[in-house]
Amino acid sequence: MNAARSTSVVIGAALFGMVLVGCGSSVDEMIMNPTTKDELIGKLITDDVAKRDIMSKLATNNDSKKEMAETLLGDLSVKALALEKLMADPTQKSAIVQKLLADATSRGELITALTADEASRKELQEALKKPLPKK
Repeated sequence: MNAARSTSVVIGAALFGMVLVGCGSSVDEMIMNPTTKDELIGKLITDDVAKRDIMSKLATNNDSKKEMAETLLGDLSVKALALEKLMADPTQKSAIVQKLLADATSRGELITALTADEASRKELQEALKKPLPKK
């Protein structure tokens, strides 16, 4: 089943490529026309292989990778997912804490959160009783 699908995708892509080669100037015209451009993009996005190819090409260039990240981080659900992934990565936790501590507003929010929670307050009080670690 997958082999048949893959074969049909390859044949379809080859036919599409031959059509595009035969009408080189009209490809530019199709892309310049908002209606046909949207149709082409829609068809490419619905094809899993084409979608993966597009994402791979976008992810190889640092500028487009950053542009994609900025666009995605505009979505609150993506921000929450990114934060969850970053917090799950033990190599990132220290950097996140350092960034929070470097900002006065964030540091104040951390202190407020730590002192407002009873369990955290007790843990914080115990930690303050201990001598500072040597650097």
